[in-house]
Amino acid sequence: MRKILLSLGTLVFIGALVVSATGAFFSDTETSTGNTFAAGDIDLQIDNTSYVTNAAGVLVASPNNTWAISNLTNQLFFSFADVKPGDIGEDTISVHAGSNNAWACMAADITATPENTLVDPESDAGDVGPALGDNGELQNFLNFTFWNDDGDNVYETGETIITELTGPAGTIFNGNWHTIADSTTGTSSAILGGSTRFIGKAWYFGTLTPVVVAQDGVNTSGPLVRGTGFTCDGSGDNNIAQTDGIVIDVSFQAVQTRNNAQFVCSSLPPFEGGEQAARPVGAVLGAYVAPLVCDATVDDSFSSPVAPNFLTIQAAIDDAGTTAGETICVAAGTYPEVVNVNKSVTIAGLGVVGSAVVNGGFIIDADNVTVKGLEVTGGNAEGTFAGFYIKSGVDNLDIVFNDIDGPGLNDVTTSGGSRGVVNVAGVAISDILVENNTIQEWTTGIYTNPDLGAGTPWLIRYNDIDNNLAGIGQLNGAVVGANEFNNSVAAQEAIGVDSAYDGGNVEFNNFLGGTMLNTYGVLPTDVFAENNFWNLTGAVQVGGSLEADFTPETLVIYPHN
Repeated sequence: MRKILLSLGTLVFIGALVVSATGAFFSDTETSTGNTFAAGDIDLQIDNTSYVTNAAGVLVASPNNTWAISNLTNQLFFSFADVKPGDIGEDTISVHAGSNNAWACMAADITATPENTLVDPESDAGDVGPALGDNGELQNFLNFTFWNDDGDNVYETGETIITELTGPAGTIFNGNWHTIADSTTGTSSAILGGSTRFIGKAWYFGTLTPVVVAQDGVNTSGPLVRGTGFTCDGSGDNNIAQTDGIVIDVSFQAVQTRNNAQFVCSSLPPFEGGEQAARPVGAVLGAYVAPLVCDATVDDSFSSPVAPNFLTIQAAIDDAGTTAGETICVAAGTYPEVVNVNKSVTIAGLGVVGSAVVNGGFIIDADNVTVKGLEVTGGNAEGTFAGFYIKSGVDNLDIVFNDIDGPGLNDVTTSGGSRGVVNVAGVAISDILVENNTIQEWTTGIYTNPDLGAGTPWLIRYNDIDNNLAGIGQLNGAVVGANEFNNSVAAQEAIGVDSAYDGGNVEFNNFLGGTMLNTYGVLPTDVFAENNFWNLTGAVQVGGSLEADFTPETLVIYPHN
């Protein structure tokens, strides 16, 4: 669970007009007292209400698998010792994510499939055992269906089945994370702060048939009155599963939605054997998928281009409409231009990353822009020698799946050096995503610039940030996760932080070379820097003291994507 730091500040501003001793003047004083900030929380808690078929074949309450809202410790969703073909059970899980809006994911992993006793009907059905081995077959016959419930444990009209969580236990309980709510299901699917999300699940030994119940508009008349909304047919040859069992570990994860609009549950590392597997880090440019539909195409090999075909990216942008959402595709070739992106467009390479090369860089001067699938080299945007130069006040920018190559560490083209991605000081920017890029050979790979004002922190994840004099300059509240930093020169720094600016969240990264965190003075706020792999014992700190929480560290390097 992500650690949330609570901060509380009080600001009082009082203005008064001095009154002389020889006379009275009109005056007024306005005072605002007790101004505060308080961090919200993502505090995932679960409760469960369970029903099961009893020995007489009647659905009854299952108190052993029912509990009130709590953190999960030793509670069990399943603890049934004598299931038979035709049996059915139903639970409704209540997910409470805390005071902030949250995405939510669920994973389950089968940790054992005990054969237990090998009885004659099993052997006659072809089961060769051995008895007491971990080779049972029940997981192939026990099926599950999950759906979005309204809290009454009944599958009703208007409620939707979660298809990726429907099927045999042996298929769906594989440790992969499944979506309760994430960016693929839309912003409206998020669990609102202070609210409850209900997930119904039915299990059945046999073949399930949905018999959807009419929606009653309330969540009090449950399955003992109206049925579960499913029937189970247990006919057929199930003997090979006699006496067998399965053991399942179940996990839920909630993640904040704010500043995390692109989150998908499938990006989480698999949940295995009761623990989350080592999460992969770094970029995988080979996963880039070029767009299938283009509103305009740029190709430097065109002989006499006519719109929507262009020789330069800038020409395509200039021709684009003012309505957000047009996609400009860039074919393989080299484009020596500084591109002024002043419209809400997507600019995407048509081939593999590296086939379309922009030798000059981008000036980002519009909201709702995406640049992906390109190689950006050298850079001289806005005279600052930047690959991406973000203008003041930009909102909602995605820089994803790009190879961003600098001019080299010894380049002296400008006195300020070179920057792969830089924000100009000025009006606050917000919702800046830098994901799945390789960023190398710059004076500073990413410079967030401290002048964020009320802007939301940067989200910097799944990047290879290698051989820059500074990987990230001025952390300033950024969320930095699942990146790999590898600087070959000890004097190089992975991340720089300054006493004048805010801290940040640095988690699940590999730091493989150079200085880990370079500080300049005492930070006024903490840096959360847990769960990182450092190539040295602890984090190297130079140039000042750092208020950072480094414990626990990860002792084994995270695998690269």
